[in-house]
Amino acid sequence: MSLISRLRGMLRREQLDHDLDEELRSHIEMRAADNTAAGMSPQQARYEAQKRFGNTTLLKEDTRGVDIIGWLDEAARDFRLALRLLQRSPGFTIVAILTLALGIGANTAIFSVIDSVLLRPLPYHEPDQLVMVWENNSQHPNPHNTVSPPNFVDWQSRNTIFSSMAYIFDGRDNLTGNGDPQEVVVQDVSVNFFSLLGVNLLLGPGFTPENGQAGHDNVVILSYGFWNEHFAADPAIVGKSVVLNGHPQTVVGVAPLKFQWFIKDGSLTSAKPQMWSPFVFPQSWSNHKDMGRFITVVARMKPGATHSQAQTQMTAIASQLEHEYPDSQSHWGVNVVPLRDQISGALRPSLLVLFGAVAFVLLIACANVSSLLLARAASREREMAIRTAIGASRWRIARQLLMESLLLALIGGGLGVALAVWGTNALLAASPRNLLDLAAISLDLRVLTFAVASTLLAGLLFGFLPSYISAHSRISETLKEGGRGSSAANRRAFARNAFVVAQLGLALVLLTGSGLLIRSFVRLIGVDPGFDTGHLLTFKVSLPRAKYGKDPVCLAFFQQLLAKLSTVPGVRSATMESFPPLAGLGAATAVHLLSQPPLALSDLPVTNVQVVGSNYFSTMNIPLRAGRLFNAQELTEEKHVTIINQAFADKYLHGVNPLGQKAAIYMKSLSETELQPSEIIGVVGDVHQMGLDTAPEPTVYWPHPELVMSGMTILVRTANDPRLIAPAARAALQQLDPELPLAGVATMDQLLADSLSRSRFTMLLLGIFAGVALVLAAVGIYGLIAYSVTQRTQELGIRIALGAQRRDVLRLVLAQGTRLTFLGVAIGLFAALALSRLLSTLLFAVSATDPLTFAGVATLLAVVALLACFIPARRATRVDPIVALRYE
Repeated sequence: MSLISRLRGMLRREQLDHDLDEELRSHIEMRAADNTAAGMSPQQARYEAQKRFGNTTLLKEDTRGVDIIGWLDEAARDFRLALRLLQRSPGFTIVAILTLALGIGANTAIFSVIDSVLLRPLPYHEPDQLVMVWENNSQHPNPHNTVSPPNFVDWQSRNTIFSSMAYIFDGRDNLTGNGDPQEVVVQDVSVNFFSLLGVNLLLGPGFTPENGQAGHDNVVILSYGFWNEHFAADPAIVGKSVVLNGHPQTVVGVAPLKFQWFIKDGSLTSAKPQMWSPFVFPQSWSNHKDMGRFITVVARMKPGATHSQAQTQMTAIASQLEHEYPDSQSHWGVNVVPLRDQISGALRPSLLVLFGAVAFVLLIACANVSSLLLARAASREREMAIRTAIGASRWRIARQLLMESLLLALIGGGLGVALAVWGTNALLAASPRNLLDLAAISLDLRVLTFAVASTLLAGLLFGFLPSYISAHSRISETLKEGGRGSSAANRRAFARNAFVVAQLGLALVLLTGSGLLIRSFVRLIGVDPGFDTGHLLTFKVSLPRAKYGKDPVCLAFFQQLLAKLSTVPGVRSATMESFPPLAGLGAATAVHLLSQPPLALSDLPVTNVQVVGSNYFSTMNIPLRAGRLFNAQELTEEKHVTIINQAFADKYLHGVNPLGQKAAIYMKSLSETELQPSEIIGVVGDVHQMGLDTAPEPTVYWPHPELVMSGMTILVRTANDPRLIAPAARAALQQLDPELPLAGVATMDQLLADSLSRSRFTMLLLGIFAGVALVLAAVGIYGLIAYSVTQRTQELGIRIALGAQRRDVLRLVLAQGTRLTFLGVAIGLFAALALSRLLSTLLFAVSATDPLTFAGVATLLAVVALLACFIPARRATRVDPIVALRYE
């Protein structure tokens, strides 16, 4: 029979069944005729023929199963039967499906994020060949330190492992001539930046080799988002001009939608670029002694080259440079990082922890549903025994039960995928800005494949054991004892207990992780930032050098702006600084205390440098520890004075009076002979510049005249809501220069919240999953004890009839739940001790084995579990003995 004929036969199964019955009957009749001819009576002949022929129902099933079509037909029958049985138990079905949907949906949602961030190929040509190349200093460890331009030039000429290298550094420019002035983030790049990445522009030719020559670099490429938002996706934008800092720039291209290049390490803006502009190194940048480190380097390895080979060669080149330029290169090495690790490295620990958490939730859900199936199988034990007695094989029984499990899993998985769609959107909406760096997450074939695999695996996990026990029950025991006390019943009871213990253990692991993150977050928000964050408005003002190129002009403008802001109603004081605290930005350089022996430049201590305006310390409420603050003359003229923080005094001047000490700060030049030492006139309290989770670093404060900067962050202390002052601040700025934008407006409380966002987000998600696990575990042990009470109703009635007190019954029932609870808690504690160390990189000021957290979550889980046990136990005390004795 052809495959098509057999497929067609599935559609007329009744006729085929009739033909099979006729064939079997004819065989029996022929055997009976032979028996009659041998001298048997007709009745005896037919009986003997039927006996010799065997179970006709089983034979028909074996006949149907000889090929795939028959097997599919049997599977379809099992599926229809499973669907009817589930429809008869809507309560069980709904609970099981919702439990599975929750577990599968959570896993699919988190996997979709992991796939987008960690697994999916980067949108560049041959992305595995791309690496970031950083410098690192053995005395001041920072694996992702920016690079000096002379080093880049030497790397480029001496390496043989890279096919090309490109440099990047970003800044903020003022865009005018297109409506209101606005600040844009511009990345200055080498002319080969886009070709190195293998990015094809959406519009325009992009940069040409000519743009890499001085005088021909007045061109820009727009990001897709900026082009779409500010130029209404104008297809004719190429060739038009935009004005940046007063200079016209010709648009030569638009980047594609998926190109969102942003490497936070080394960024001076901590923001995604909106434009790219070619930058040509001036000749003066080739001197190792005069250049600092501020560029980011990306390189493409040659085909066949490996990361380890690139690291080995670049380390050798760094050793050569250290030997050739000991003053500036001593202790400096090179760190080569694959681009994938660079982009996702900071997120990897959090995402893997969350994926582990949702995997635990799925396991708990499977254990919960498996317990429900075991209880359901107990009520059907006689049915299965009868089916086995009349000829059904163990595989036939197991297959039917597995089909029910698979059907539950498929429905739960389908609902879980729907939940995953909602969950991923909610995840993106709730995630902090720039954390996941994803505009949207699509459920593509990879994610759907994962969802299907999770569904099938879940179906096998929770369906295998109940089907195995039911298929291997002893018929005689079941039919004789009604299932009670049979070996299968005992195995089911043991399995249900084991599942409850596993649920409690897994829930405890999740609760422990959540508890540790909560404790860590509480410690983090309890850290004093070193200044008063309340009623403080911040915004950025950048002056174009084309218009404010001279230091006196720039200095005068900021002094006028602060004076105007101080007169705004509701403003208590106004000041400015070069880098706002808690934003993760700053500038650092070497410093030589003249009272200490001279050292090579690379061996000198390192300090952060902050440039501040008038009333800075009083506006920020940073306490003065010793000495004095800047006076009016020092805030208007260069007097070579500085103020240090307590961390600087403790680290570099421990046991010495810092006041009056002279310090050469290598910010204006890397040659000490060209520096004018600054006198330390005061010591102030520490500020957590890089974030609450980072210890304050040594810092020197310069008044603005010491290092005139064209871009400053303005800080306005207000009497009321600082956001109400923003319009007046913008008006004050427009009065001084209508072409300057008020950028980055935010309150300091917002900046503080942003600095805590990643810790808060991880804590919140893990807390939600732990809460779900706690509820599922409580439901699991409640269901077990409730089922146990139902099964023991007759026994409990007899006990009460014989004089047992209600408290005795309560104690009897609670004893079972208590044993399981303590066993689950004990196992969970051991597992949590082993796994909690995986959270160590996410914790702040809390040990991964914090005893208070472990004791607290263990107590919480035990209390919840015992409360769940108490409800059915209390119901057991109300059993009516007369009703119980009639119970079957």
